[in-house]
Amino acid sequence: MTKGLRIAVIGCRGIPAGYGGFETFAEELTPRLVERGHDVTVYCRKGYTGDVLADEYKGVRLRYTPYLKRRELEQLSHEFTCIADSVRRPFDMYYFLGTRSAPMYLPLRAARKRVIVVNTDGLEWKRRKWPPIGRAYLRFAEWVAVRLASDHLVSDAKAIRQYFLDTYHHESKYLTNGAHVYTELPEGALDQWSLTPGGHYLIACRIEPENNIDLIIKEFVASGSPRELVIVGGMNYETPYWQELQDLGRGHRVRFLGPVYGPMLVEYLHLGCYGYLHGHEVGGTNPALLKAMGCANGVIALDTPFNSENLELSLIHI
Repeated sequence: MTKGLRIAVIGCRGIPAGYGGFETFAEELTPRLVERGHDVTVYCRKGYTGDVLADEYKGVRLRYTPYLKRRELEQLSHEFTCIADSVRRPFDMYYFLGTRSAPMYLPLRAARKRVIVVNTDGLEWKRRKWPPIGRAYLRFAEWVAVRLASDHLVSDAKAIRQYFLDTYHHESKYLTNGAHVYTELPEGALDQWSLTPGGHYLIACRIEPENNIDLIIKEFVASGSPRELVIVGGMNYETPYWQELQDLGRGHRVRFLGPVYGPMLVEYLHLGCYGYLHGHEVGGTNPALLKAMGCANGVIALDTPFNSENLELSLIHI
């Protein structure tokens, strides 16, 4: 039997998932790598994976390193401490989630002892939450990831892969995500939220400007729909955008549930919704959209290349 690889996964907040897409991705991927005989460690941040800091999850080792609790520096500082901890351990391969901290990968690649794989994610520098200097740094970090810091790139959308071909003339392996298929909504499954089947539209995402929740709320209110708009998702820091969303929804049939994690909870909200509304604009393949498709939701999505390529497989979408 071939000996498995010792793999470090860095760049998410940790597993089990309690925040966003990369966390869901890591939760689904890493136990499967363990099942294939690999020794996998996921680096985590305290405060995102529940009250109990477990040492392992479904055979995956979990390690927690410190970080600065500041919006602009949280991920960079955490990845720095992850890398500092990891160099003392005999990893064969690093799987980095995103390009944001790519300049920190350079010493690892220079050592030539470990394989560096970078999942490119979406176009992080296009996110509206970042100021101009932040966007400039993120574009630079993307360039470093492609030109200097990685042995292999992985993209979860064909359009993202094409972007790297067009921009850098660099190949990125297309490995997309999947979704579980669910069909049955148990009786009473929505009672904890005082919802009824078919009585709500659903948004499930991080509370970020580039997910266009403000646009969806405005159009929902203007439509005069008798149904509710239920918004599932959280944010790490109080921002003017969050306050804007609260103001837009106040006095209307708009409800913010906050983060919803736990066995089948978000799935029940999907299975019971009248339609799923998806406003993501910066790409790649989003797990929330795939989850909606797996629950056979009727989807209304922002027309982007990333959303369109996924919805080609959906029978009900606009």
